[in-house]
Amino acid sequence: MCTERLFGVRITLDRLFLLLLFVLALIGLLPEALIVFGIVVVHELAHAAVARSHGLRVIELELLPFGGVARIDGLMEVDPYVEKRVAMAGPITNLFMLGLGVVAKTYALYPEQWLDFFIQTNATLALFNALPALPLDGGRVYRAHLVGRLGFRRATEKAASLGRLLAVLLGIAGLAGVYFGYFNATLPVLGVFLFSAATRERANAMYVLLRYLARKQDEFMRSGCLASEQLVAATHARVADVVRLFIPQRYHLIWIVDEKGGIEGLVTELDVINTLFEQGSDTPVHLLLDNRNKDNQTS
Repeated sequence: MCTERLFGVRITLDRLFLLLLFVLALIGLLPEALIVFGIVVVHELAHAAVARSHGLRVIELELLPFGGVARIDGLMEVDPYVEKRVAMAGPITNLFMLGLGVVAKTYALYPEQWLDFFIQTNATLALFNALPALPLDGGRVYRAHLVGRLGFRRATEKAASLGRLLAVLLGIAGLAGVYFGYFNATLPVLGVFLFSAATRERANAMYVLLRYLARKQDEFMRSGCLASEQLVAATHARVADVVRLFIPQRYHLIWIVDEKGGIEGLVTELDVINTLFEQGSDTPVHLLLDNRNKDNQTS
């Protein structure tokens, strides 16, 4: 594993990625490999830049043989608006670079051979990543679209299922190629990679809440206390509206008030996060009081 830093972000090169570069160099395709490497880095940096603009901490960018992963620490996964914007940044950046390539080709600024490859690679990455299947960027946008009515866990399961379906189709396409006398190892290998990543996304859905709460607990144990942040929400406000106001390293208490400003009750950050995961981000906050009353009656 090789690690470097770029614009303050840790860049990690997977061993298989380094092996792939070495193999491509041996067969005379190193320039193409370096172009792909540069495009993937810019794609992932776009994710990181948008994440940072929303106050999230970018842990690292890991470059894999078939793309990259931006590891982001924060509330992105529980805020559909933020996740959608961060996910869209990558493909939009590829389209922007594609446009630059077309302009450069029009004015013959660089050798046409490399510009054609640059344009084709950006087009392929933009279109492939736009597919609505986890772990692709389009899958994250699709999940963010579903979270409002299905909740995070079920939305993740649906988007990850499409990811596994796409992986199976890639494997079938690879086998069909062998049958018709055209072997392309990229398709089945990519299919295995996608199936594994989609399965991991689906399994991790149930742990996102636990990771978030564990991080808050760790912050509390480390400092001995956490500053509280009080919010006021109307009964018709959505859970997503409340989550968007959450501040890292604060514990939130939410007063729910009726249309006349009267206090209906008090709920905690934990109540909000639990409701978001189980009932969706469009859930009205007054239902949090109903959920809390049910829990109290059960206990």
